[in-house]
Amino acid sequence: MVSLRNYFTITIVMCIILCLFQASGVASEMLNDFGENPYTEEMEGLRGRNDVYEINQSDKESQRESVLYLGASQSPVSKMTQNWALYTKRSMQSFDSPAEYKESAGRQTAFHMAVLDSASIDWKNADTMDCLEELAVSGTHLVFAGLPDVSVIEKNRELQRLLGISSVREKYAAAVGIHLYEGFLLGGEQIYYAEDEEVNEKKQDMELTFPWYTLESGTKTYMSGIMEETVNYMDYPPVIWRNSLKSTFVFAVNGDYMEDASGLGLLSAMSAQTKECEIYPVVNAQNLVMLNYPGLAEENEEEMMRRYSRSSQKVIRDIMWPGIITAYRKNSLGLTAMMALQFDYEDGNMPKQERLIYYMKLLNEQNAETGLSGICISDTKLGDKLREDERFVREGIPNYRFTSFYAGELSEEEIGSVLGNGILADVRTVVEDYHGDSEIIGYVSEQVTKQAALSNGLKYTYREDFRNKCVETALGYSSVWVDASEIIYPEDDGLETWRDMSKDFTGALGENWKNFRAFSGTTVSECDSRIRNFLALDYEIKQEENKIFLELKNSGEKVWFILRMNGNSNVSVEGGSLKEMDEGAYLIETENDNVTISMSEQDGYDIFG
Repeated sequence: MVSLRNYFTITIVMCIILCLFQASGVASEMLNDFGENPYTEEMEGLRGRNDVYEINQSDKESQRESVLYLGASQSPVSKMTQNWALYTKRSMQSFDSPAEYKESAGRQTAFHMAVLDSASIDWKNADTMDCLEELAVSGTHLVFAGLPDVSVIEKNRELQRLLGISSVREKYAAAVGIHLYEGFLLGGEQIYYAEDEEVNEKKQDMELTFPWYTLESGTKTYMSGIMEETVNYMDYPPVIWRNSLKSTFVFAVNGDYMEDASGLGLLSAMSAQTKECEIYPVVNAQNLVMLNYPGLAEENEEEMMRRYSRSSQKVIRDIMWPGIITAYRKNSLGLTAMMALQFDYEDGNMPKQERLIYYMKLLNEQNAETGLSGICISDTKLGDKLREDERFVREGIPNYRFTSFYAGELSEEEIGSVLGNGILADVRTVVEDYHGDSEIIGYVSEQVTKQAALSNGLKYTYREDFRNKCVETALGYSSVWVDASEIIYPEDDGLETWRDMSKDFTGALGENWKNFRAFSGTTVSECDSRIRNFLALDYEIKQEENKIFLELKNSGEKVWFILRMNGNSNVSVEGGSLKEMDEGAYLIETENDNVTISMSEQDGYDIFG
């Protein structure tokens, strides 16, 4: 039997616990300022397209490295090289052919690297090989962005010598997978092949058929094809390799990897291979973007009942949200939800205000950003959709201003027609679908940036992983997306559900991005600030003995650099902080405009030879 005194004590303790829980809930509710967007700023105060750094004549004549491009002016390789030069603050000159470059008069520029669009070069022209050999002798590293046709290489011994090819083993070899070796791209070694046939079928989209070349001694392979078990791995066909000449390197890419954003990282990795140490700026932003999430109206009721035995709203709340938040908490990416108030504006099912408030609170508690999606599945015009969205939002959260917008497949003309007006008046950045090009970040208008959503979190393929490693290497940028509209309005006729699609999502997200945890998780508006500073940044590098002096210009807030080293050395930084990413690769965060990087010998190795 409990005494009256003990009963009274227990009651008091229970009341205290109840009050504490209630007080925390009340405090959380009071402090949840979901009705205002912390990323809202006056557009005039943000850096715009006119602030993007451009190489000037004095830079060309002094310390700035220059890149030469030879090939068709409008090819994907040309555009990729231009974007790489822009992002790495290099000057660039272009010529339609090696012969045109050789014939040009008054050339004074010494090029660090020359990129060749092999598909658009006339290999029968005698001036082509003469020009390339002269460039190599002068100290210009050569990059073959794709190789000439195998028939051209077979007949051209000079070209074989330049590429480090001893023979053509097979004109067309069929690999089963691809092996990316450690020490080239950030993120380490990766094997793009799975013995599980089901897994391999879902993820394998690498280029697997290509000529099989046997390389000379003195070459170094960075990526190769994986053949059947009967072939010794030392004899696997090379995909990306380097040939060493007396004073230069010749890099070769046996495939189309340099025609999209992957080329940005390949050029950055190749440039780093040519020096004892390389330092270059990066964006430093890792985004997880939930597209068209959450929807606030009951949609596609019959199909939702068939697949889930519940309404779309319960699918979004009870099935999708737990998976999303678990994945988010187990990785280092920042979270942004691009809200779709409705998908179908003509079905008569209206969004509910209480759902808007519920999700705004929920997302704010996770320090996530809420943006707006421009997507709908009905024939509603974009302007009409946005006016309806504005009416609904102003009724529930009148002070909230959206600063990010998901444009999907909308054209730049359509985007430009609505930016700066109505509900999009404060939008500072636009998230676009990745279209296979190399312009990952930039400006969509004079004051609004754009950033590409690169990787499908639910259908992450091998080619996406390779491209992600390349973009991380070049820009320290990643954007993983999951599209809720694919769940609410599935295109297949089967019964695949969110549970089926997302069963590997959480684990894969943590595994595939674990080697990039040194980079910061950001919302897309935080990423926007870093993009503006990155594009506006100018800097000067000086080397004296075992020190690098980094002077920042027009940097604004904090900026970040990647330091890559080919050798063992102890590294310390004054005027910033340092994080090791891979062996010989560091992320440097600047704290003022003058940064000193000191490298001391380790195991008798002198970093500058």
